[in-house]
Amino acid sequence: MVREALNAVCETFAGCETLAYADLSTKLVLATNESNTRTQDSLNTVCAEATLLLGQGNFSIVGTKSGFRIFLRDIAQPTDGLICLCGL
Repeated sequence: MVREALNAVCETFAGCETLAYADLSTKLVLATNESNTRTQDSLNTVCAEATLLLGQGNFSIVGTKSGFRIFLRDIAQPTDGLICLCGL
């Protein structure tokens, strides 16, 4: 069910390459969209970055040479978050 929701969101937004559901308290990615090609270790590294950048906030956007990283914290469940990796 989570994977289907991630797939639907990823298909809706052009450029969304990876969408991940994460446990920010443990810095672990729990689920991704089906077209994700990144390794678990790579995703967990991005999750650690998300945790650091979110701090006490609810969102963060980082631009890179190859795209954008969008980090969102669930307001109702602050240990949960979404990580969106977007190409240019």
